[in-house]
Amino acid sequence: MLVWKGMGILVFIITIVIAIIMQLVVDQLFGVGTYKTATWPIPVAIAISGIIVGWLGYILNNKPGRILVDPETNESIEFKKEHSLFWIPMQFWGIILLVASVVLFFVH
Repeated sequence: MLVWKGMGILVFIITIVIAIIMQLVVDQLFGVGTYKTATWPIPVAIAISGIIVGWLGYILNNKPGRILVDPETNESIEFKKEHSLFWIPMQFWGIILLVASVVLFFVH
């Protein structure tokens, strides 16, 4: 079950699309099967995804909200859209993906 708010689902979509593009490019440049046998393409794809997701999350989650003022109490309330996946904001998913790519690179 996926739990997301706003554009948080883009974390999965971007990661999968970048992995597919990386497989096509690596297999085209280095020969069919290189993506599966080499240890570096998957961590690089995850790192690229992390950079894109982190940048996009930072932009989306730092947009100014809509401020409404209660006429009776004169209290202002800011309404902001949140973009998260599994209750984690998108910009932090960028960091998580970058750390995961480093771990994958050194484990293999």
